[in-house]
Amino acid sequence: MTLRGLYRFYLYAVFIAMLLFATSGVIQLLTVLLQSVFKDPNNTPSGASLVQALVYGIVSLITAALFGGLHYWLIRRDTRNDPMAGNSAVRAFFLNVVELISLPLAVGSGTSMISAIGQHNASGLSSSAAFTITFLGLWLLLEWERRRVPASSGTALVFQRLHLYGTQLILLFILTSSWLQSIGQLVDKVFFGGAGALATCAGSTGCQGSDLAAVLANVISTLWVVLFWIGYGWLSRNDTASVFRRVFHFIGFGFGIITVLVGIYRGVTLIFLLAIFKGSLPANSISGPFAEYDVISPLSLGMLVVGAYVIWLRKAVLKHPEERVSVFLTGLAIAAALAGAAFWSGCGLILLNISGHFFPSTTPVTPENWATAIALFIAGIAYIPLGLLLRIRSTQAAFLVPLRGFTFALLGGGILAMAIGGATALYAYGTAALGSALDNWVYVAQTGMAAFVIGVLIVGIYLWTSIREGFFGGSMKQQGVEAKPPAGEVHVATHDLAQANGAPGPSVKETQTMQAGQVTTVATTQPVGEIVDELLAGKISRDEAVARIEKVAK
Repeated sequence: MTLRGLYRFYLYAVFIAMLLFATSGVIQLLTVLLQSVFKDPNNTPSGASLVQALVYGIVSLITAALFGGLHYWLIRRDTRNDPMAGNSAVRAFFLNVVELISLPLAVGSGTSMISAIGQHNASGLSSSAAFTITFLGLWLLLEWERRRVPASSGTALVFQRLHLYGTQLILLFILTSSWLQSIGQLVDKVFFGGAGALATCAGSTGCQGSDLAAVLANVISTLWVVLFWIGYGWLSRNDTASVFRRVFHFIGFGFGIITVLVGIYRGVTLIFLLAIFKGSLPANSISGPFAEYDVISPLSLGMLVVGAYVIWLRKAVLKHPEERVSVFLTGLAIAAALAGAAFWSGCGLILLNISGHFFPSTTPVTPENWATAIALFIAGIAYIPLGLLLRIRSTQAAFLVPLRGFTFALLGGGILAMAIGGATALYAYGTAALGSALDNWVYVAQTGMAAFVIGVLIVGIYLWTSIREGFFGGSMKQQGVEAKPPAGEVHVATHDLAQANGAPGPSVKETQTMQAGQVTTVATTQPVGEIVDELLAGKISRDEAVARIEKVAK
């Protein structure tokens, strides 16, 4: 770090430290003041606590104003003297890291506070409100300073993007917890008359059950989180060309797919348990906050999350149409891979139940086991058409990167299942053969064998696919493009997409315009010597080199 960089580090470190010191004083002062507002009988402020909070708050604010204000003045002077100071990595690090921490803390605290308002005899409202207000104010101050001179390039821009998309992802996790509680409670109140909440209470003193005020407070707290989660999407609305944006948005999209699969899995499980196996379940297992078989909460959350990230990804694609094929196929690959994980897990559990039925162990096969296995299988059954669609579209677009990632994801999972399952089965059988059997070793061995068999099937399918497509080589074999491209896909980026795929993309001279009703043809004007050089360098395969030379000869 240069001397100028050390100087800036010192300025921002002291400035941020003073802000945090002032924040602590404001929190303590607001807590005592709000205790008298909320009339909390358990936290009635005494005269001494009021004086102490008032003095501490004034001292912290004066100290922060003097020393923090001085260093902020030095920061502004440094910005005026050096036009690049606003884009420095030090500035971006301090501002964005503190924002990344402060906003989720404020939102999480605000969620708890709003939920507590609907509770009778709620305590801790004053401290939660003070914490939320103060940290939200800190975030607003830093956000104003960040937007005054936003990062534009280099490491500073990396820190800014980590803050924008990292905060949004953290807010998504906070939203998940709040959504499952509030929507579960709302559904229980509206459709089940609060039976799930009452069953959870089971006569406990002070339990709110299906109290309408508590339900509405939880719903409002969830909307509070949604506001900031969507708000961060608005803050990053112009950063459409960012790789960070695509990566984090695909992570969020995948999270949404997982919650949708959870909702489907729970729904199918519930149908099998109640309609097929004629079982009975307690009310709090079907409805209520965080119910085991709550279907609507995860399903609705997943649809919201998937829809939001599809809109954000689509907005970026509209500004950069050359990325349309890449974004569409990547999203399709993520959905197919996650569905495949559920599908093959269901297959493994079905195989385990079959083996447990014919060779019983001390762990009996119950209707719940069958319902779980079949539900996973059905929840992931979309993996088959999604995988086929991914292969077809990838071939049509001559862009195989997402297909390659999907294949390797399934192949890696299959190898792990095969290795771990096989080792587990060998361990169980080996210890039993040597007279030192594990407790319930039959079930352990059956679990290992089921995982091993499923792993062998997956590896067999996707190892053959990888070899056939040339995924293990330096380049993948070229795919022809069908006459009718899928609606909405753009073929003008074939050169860039092929290079991103790991294959040697054709040069501009080699690529002919895609015409409707025709198959893509590549006419090459490369000299033979250049083709041979690429072959020797490992950039193209032997078959491709022969094909190019034959075209030159024609």
